[in-house]
Amino acid sequence: MIEALLSIIIPESWVTDISKKYSAKIEFVECMPFGKKGGRGLVELGGDKATIELIVKEIKTHPAVCRAEISFRNDGKASGYIITNKCVACEALSRSECFLRSATSIGNGKVLWRVVTGRKKSLASLVRDLKSVGCQIEVKSITKVEGSGMLTRRQDEVLRLALERGYYDCPKKTTIRDLARELNISPSALGEILQRGERAILEDYFRRRR
Repeated sequence: MIEALLSIIIPESWVTDISKKYSAKIEFVECMPFGKKGGRGLVELGGDKATIELIVKEIKTHPAVCRAEISFRNDGKASGYIITNKCVACEALSRSECFLRSATSIGNGKVLWRVVTGRKKSLASLVRDLKSVGCQIEVKSITKVEGSGMLTRRQDEVLRLALERGYYDCPKKTTIRDLARELNISPSALGEILQRGERAILEDYFRRRR
């Protein structure tokens, strides 16, 4: 497996527009395609409360966003999910053989993507595709990764907590609702993260047995 860091500016994207205007950190803890042209993601917003409130208001009124549900947490950050009806980068990613592990705004409209794939050819194809749809992109680094590089940071965090709390014990020592409450997310969002993480682990396991 290889992991690449890509600095990318996505045209007509809410995250590009917001990160040009505000210095608050935007982190995608889970990203996936939505429909044929859109995307959906679980996000965390960091910064002072007044700035985050302005950001949330602008996200909800952005022409590319069809739905956004974001709320403040006890630690002062805000988190929630955003669904877009158009994202050329999401389309390109869904056509590729690459997997997005994380995405974080780094200012000036740029987002740092961390992607993994099994072949350099797949990464090169993704870069070409992103450029062809108008994205400005810079490959920051390419490294080899050992072990299960398919888990996102959020999947790793959630699966680890579920295991520690006894969610995978028989009988279960906790429920998905209790875990969701501890993580301050909805049970449906947690269920999706668990399912995608479990699938990544299984795919990696059976790939190694071939």
